[in-house]
Amino acid sequence: MPKYLTNFTQCRDELGSVGVTVDDEDLVSLALLGLLKSGHSYQDSVNGQDKLPGWERLWSDLVQEEIKQSTRDKSSSKVSDGENFALAAKAKKGKSKKASQSGAKGKK
Repeated sequence: MPKYLTNFTQCRDELGSVGVTVDDEDLVSLALLGLLKSGHSYQDSVNGQDKLPGWERLWSDLVQEEIKQSTRDKSSSKVSDGENFALAAKAKKGKSKKASQSGAKGKK
């Protein structure tokens, strides 16, 4: 996310060097329009407000959103790994029960 937002800042600065002024509001609008699908929930929350955040606030919010999403993704993969481990253990336990039951039947 910082790289994405830095590109906007650099473009604004380059345009400023040739005399073109880009308002923060325009910069924020363009950055919001270019967000990937993962940023759409934040985009929706901002669009529901009366006033767009400033550039610095947008930057801070988007970086925080990225961190939250990354944390959620990591925790959900840990849950999946745990679920997979539990299922594998259960399957292994079921196989050993069947083997011991078939062995008991053979002894009769």
